[in-house]
Amino acid sequence: MTFHKDHPHLSAIGDFVSHVGHKISHAFDDDSEKEATSDQDKDNHLDPLLDDKEECDDSPVEPSRQDYESIRPSAQFKCGPILRYQDIQVDRRRWIGSVLIVTDKEGPPPRLVLRDPTKSRVGYSKPRHLDTWEGNHFYRYDIQLTLLGRREKRIEYWFETENGEHPQHPQKWNFYVPALDEGHNWAFYSCNGFTSDVDPEMIRVGPNPLWDDLLSAHDQKPFHTMVGGGDQIYNDDVLATPEMTEWLRMKSESRISAEFNNEKRYAVEKFYFEHYVQHFTTGTYSKALSLIPSVNSWDDHDIIDGYGSYPPKYQFCDVMQGIGASAARFYLLFQQHANANTTSHAGLQTSKSGKGWNCITHFGKRTMVVLPDTRSERSKQAILSDDTYELLETEINAKLLPTTKHLVVVLGTPLVYPALKHFEEALEKLGGKLSRGSMIGKIFGKSKAFENVLGQFGPELLDDLVDSWACTVHTDEKWRLVELLQGIAVRRGVRVTFVGGDVHVGGAGRLFGADSKDRSVDPYDMVQIISSAIVNGPPPGAVISALHVSSKTYKLNEYTFEEMTEIFHIDVDGCPLEKKKLLNRRNWCEVREQPTESQLTFTIRIENLNHIGAQKYPVVVKSLLPSPPRQ
Repeated sequence: MTFHKDHPHLSAIGDFVSHVGHKISHAFDDDSEKEATSDQDKDNHLDPLLDDKEECDDSPVEPSRQDYESIRPSAQFKCGPILRYQDIQVDRRRWIGSVLIVTDKEGPPPRLVLRDPTKSRVGYSKPRHLDTWEGNHFYRYDIQLTLLGRREKRIEYWFETENGEHPQHPQKWNFYVPALDEGHNWAFYSCNGFTSDVDPEMIRVGPNPLWDDLLSAHDQKPFHTMVGGGDQIYNDDVLATPEMTEWLRMKSESRISAEFNNEKRYAVEKFYFEHYVQHFTTGTYSKALSLIPSVNSWDDHDIIDGYGSYPPKYQFCDVMQGIGASAARFYLLFQQHANANTTSHAGLQTSKSGKGWNCITHFGKRTMVVLPDTRSERSKQAILSDDTYELLETEINAKLLPTTKHLVVVLGTPLVYPALKHFEEALEKLGGKLSRGSMIGKIFGKSKAFENVLGQFGPELLDDLVDSWACTVHTDEKWRLVELLQGIAVRRGVRVTFVGGDVHVGGAGRLFGADSKDRSVDPYDMVQIISSAIVNGPPPGAVISALHVSSKTYKLNEYTFEEMTEIFHIDVDGCPLEKKKLLNRRNWCEVREQPTESQLTFTIRIENLNHIGAQKYPVVVKSLLPSPPRQ
């Protein structure tokens, strides 16, 4: 990766890379640009997991039930194991992923042992050192596995030694890899933490209920992947550290000119590291991280609330850029199993702008998932750079398979959502008791951290920090993204679907052609799935009322309209709902592929009133059919 003086977001990361580069260069000399390969494949030119033949029939098997009580983070490490999904190479029947651990012990950690139930011998993966922070070492284990056509595999894994000993009964974990001809099943979640202004009752209930529900669904029919759509961790409290509090109390000019010195850097890095370790090793979420391989993008709370949308004098001051670079360092390590030198090895792509880490991956033969980095390049005026749009168009077209039926685009905030200008008009009509700032803050997931920064930087930041696709300032860019995807849908015959979170409600919307008479053949018909938050609290009813009043059918361009759709007719308690488009309860989304029907079923699972289990609200997305010939 190249760092330029005119890309201050990465300048501090460049300092970090130069500091630790000599420690990792030997492990990634030339292969950071190559595909991941297993250690035994390199050392012995023979890997049992890849080269041994399957010793079983290629037929479906029933998944095993999980004993979740025995699943917990490794006792010998500071953090981990954390699974990550990278890609499936369909032509090679190859699954690619990795495991991350963090240890404060000196010396290399033990090898990872993997058992494929269809092969007689186990395989091994050696640790690759990524980084060290204050005596804590990050290691990545690369994994490659072969896939069958009809048989899903339950892969078991453990570490060869525990605290230097070879245990008779090692601590074990497992994950599932799909069969290529069967469905690739996945879960989507966002907003995985509490803000400081959440209802105290929600804090009492805690973060586990919907993660328990997700693992219950995994136990019934395993998920092969878990997609984090942003805000996997809430790092806003980095601004509450004494060093940052002191900085926020400075007068404006002093704050802008302040240096991100070693004292501030250490305080910020210490917060990020300790908060990640705590967040990734507690509760049901930690179990899910070790059982379901993750694919992640990030959003503002993974850094601080509103990051990327401040006016330039604030966004590009030394301290704000230092915060962003520190957050990026630990985001890459914990969520992408990479450092700034190894992002290509991890399957991430950066455009010519030098900013951001975009992910394009295949969920089997029929679905491709795109996760643009909508945070790293963000400014008041733009979400993605011209270079990144060029990269996305080129790479999507290059990586679409002849068998691809669905193109799923994961965005931090929903593309289809009631427009802010209509929302404000609805506020005036409703005469709500909440202030404009409070209401707008809640509709876009803003928190006390937002109010803290707002109070320090001045009220003019209110609209600047509202960085949704639904804001007027991003209308032209929204057209650009939609038209790019419409062109791909028309040329390649794929169905495009958007998935997003951030707004702390469940819902669905759609784009559709102005002259559309049959959704099945309309390439402009694109469903928007909205699912958040899996942990954070929902906005008040007044916000939902205003959103429904402002929900209209909008004309996006000359040949496309957008609208929210009614999917919530009955509440989780069985009572009829008057407002059917958006539901302000905690939720996550279950995604099941039905290959024979060439369709994806997105089921928004809304938390029950007693916080045990969830009610299901399915949205079926069918593949795009060829248009009938014109008469």
